[in-house]
Amino acid sequence: MDLWEARAGPRQPVDSTRGPTLVSLLREIQQIEGEFWVRLLYTHPAHWSDELIETIAECDKVARYIDIPLQHIDESMLGRMRRETSRAHIEDLIHKLRAGIPGVTLRTTFIVGFPGETDAEFETLLDFIRRSRFERLGIFKYSQEEVPARRRMPGQLPAKIKNSRYRTAMAMQQSIAHDLAREKIGSELKLLVDQPHIARSEADAPDVDARVVLSESAPVGEFIRRTVKGSRGYDLLA
Repeated sequence: MDLWEARAGPRQPVDSTRGPTLVSLLREIQQIEGEFWVRLLYTHPAHWSDELIETIAECDKVARYIDIPLQHIDESMLGRMRRETSRAHIEDLIHKLRAGIPGVTLRTTFIVGFPGETDAEFETLLDFIRRSRFERLGIFKYSQEEVPARRRMPGQLPAKIKNSRYRTAMAMQQSIAHDLAREKIGSELKLLVDQPHIARSEADAPDVDARVVLSESAPVGEFIRRTVKGSRGYDLLA
């Protein structure tokens, strides 16, 4: 977007008529020979387009995996965080992603304990997590920057509240993740082998997501297909 002739604002549509886009890059990468995955990480909800969703669905070398940090869902919290999208925009985007990219895995992150976050606003976030059933989700506790007290945001929350909200949100997501992992049992997955007995699926980014533990060793760096026989916590057994 930095290369566009007309400077892009935070809420302006991102489409290929305006200049270079991720869409054109992905379609070029799709033409490269060989078997590999391209994974999009840390995308901003304000910059998604129908064109990008269609491209991911049509390009089999682009992993059906969307990392889209949302930070919160309560409308007033989004405003205080200076996010560039509304709750309605986020919910509509999630619907479009799931409808437009069959089998997509959604990863997101949320912040709890942001200055001024009320019990009601936190409950709104919990309800959103419960209903959305994200396949991958991380929770961060708000951390105050090292600045003089006079420059700190008002409404700082005590560590006890932040820790409690973190545990509550993570416990909910852990239950959801375990249910989703059990639903995979019996299915055959395409896996990329990282270690002789450790692989990952299209739904797993390296270092941050779950693993697939293999009962029989496989060649490192190769794609294989294995049947899921069970789950252990967040991980699958195949």
